[in-house]
Amino acid sequence: MIEPAYWSFMLGGLVNRPVVLSYDDLLSSPSFDQASVLTCTGSQLGEPLMASVRWIGVPLRDLLAEAEVSSKAAHAHLYAADGYATSIELDWARSALLAYRMNGELLAREHGGPVRLIVPGLYGYKMPKWIQRILLADAPLQGVWERRGWSQVGVVQTTTAITRPRHLEQMPCEPIYFAGAAYAGVRAVARVEISVENGPWAPVNLLYGPPGTWTRWYALWTPPAPGDYRVSARATGETVVSQPDSGQFSPNEAGAPHTIVVRVVG
Repeated sequence: MIEPAYWSFMLGGLVNRPVVLSYDDLLSSPSFDQASVLTCTGSQLGEPLMASVRWIGVPLRDLLAEAEVSSKAAHAHLYAADGYATSIELDWARSALLAYRMNGELLAREHGGPVRLIVPGLYGYKMPKWIQRILLADAPLQGVWERRGWSQVGVVQTTTAITRPRHLEQMPCEPIYFAGAAYAGVRAVARVEISVENGPWAPVNLLYGPPGTWTRWYALWTPPAPGDYRVSARATGETVVSQPDSGQFSPNEAGAPHTIVVRVVG
């Protein structure tokens, strides 16, 4: 999309001192290493559109401090080299990263290189690839997805998935080990529960990862007899970090269940 030598970045709008950086300026700035899940709306854990990644980049809060943000600023308008535009609330911008490395490698063009925005806890449509310009404003910007009814805030919903066993996998009639992962954005996962054949919800064991990444979980269940069993998992986030708005993907404390069928054979 754009070569690093020709990339530049500008932070302006409602600031007292606009900031302009070249790619070399960005690389020479103090960096931050952060693990964060990148997800598109509607994705389930384990799908190609959802992945846990390590990012290295420059914290936007450092540039905001340098720019001396006006008291009137409440939103950050985000502009990419391909013409894509959206906005996020200023509080979310303070936690954003101008990322130029992904899993230790310089950010590839297809992933938004040379530089993309990462905002832990928001959906991917709020994190433009090939970011070039951020303008602070007193009102939000209606991007292409927001005009189609998507959330103006873009906070991820709590989600979980059963990753073991697979849907319709045949299992022997003995204790079955269930495993999965849950994600609640910047919130902690408070609990994960499973239910068999619409029975009572039972808590599972949680294995927490770094903040902002997946929480692994596991449980054992003994089938009473051979047959097909419908097994569901649901996760609950610890808190809601933003009030739901009218968008399609407003944040929920409790995510929708993920359900599979396990085929138990004698």
